[in-house]
Amino acid sequence: MSQHLHFSAIILAAGSSSRMGTPKQLLQVDGLCMLDLVIQTALQAVIGPPVVVLGANASQIEATSTQLYRCSVVHNHNYRSGLSTSLKAGIKSSPVQTNAYIFMLADLPLVSGTLLRKMIEEFVKTEADILYPEYQGQRGNPVIITSKLRNRLLKAKGDTGAKFLLADTNLAIVAYPVTTRAVITDIDTPEDFDNLCNRSLFYKGR
Repeated sequence: MSQHLHFSAIILAAGSSSRMGTPKQLLQVDGLCMLDLVIQTALQAVIGPPVVVLGANASQIEATSTQLYRCSVVHNHNYRSGLSTSLKAGIKSSPVQTNAYIFMLADLPLVSGTLLRKMIEEFVKTEADILYPEYQGQRGNPVIITSKLRNRLLKAKGDTGAKFLLADTNLAIVAYPVTTRAVITDIDTPEDFDNLCNRSLFYKGR
């Protein structure tokens, strides 16, 4: 059923990694940098090249990544103004035929293509406006949002992305229960990364 809809993966990778102290997009996990792992997940689940939004350390990321050649890359020169600027840059660079956006984070490397495909299937089945994964009551990522909300998304401000839409009771918002911590395992600090390496990828979300 999902083959009748066009899903565009937008990977938000413009952050400055201030708490990490080094570009976290390029931290190596199981032989690949985190951004490349997220790109692979998108490619496993979505038809068409992902849109990757770069900002801080863009030149270094482009020189190091082994998977960016498979993507459409957009540079967000306003990334310091918050996540919403990357969200909007990704939307504007997505194909015009897009029916839904899949917003993915470059510092959330453990979500599998299998899980993402299941989320897409649930999004289609439930006719959701917004679908997000939920692990033990915690809202996670990636998030899928219908392109019908494009104009509203383009009005997003600050560093909260599309969260403002979750308060709209007129929207069909679906929390998709999952059994893996992968959807809430974002890597912001050296301690986060140490914990990730100690766990390894053996528990990658399915």
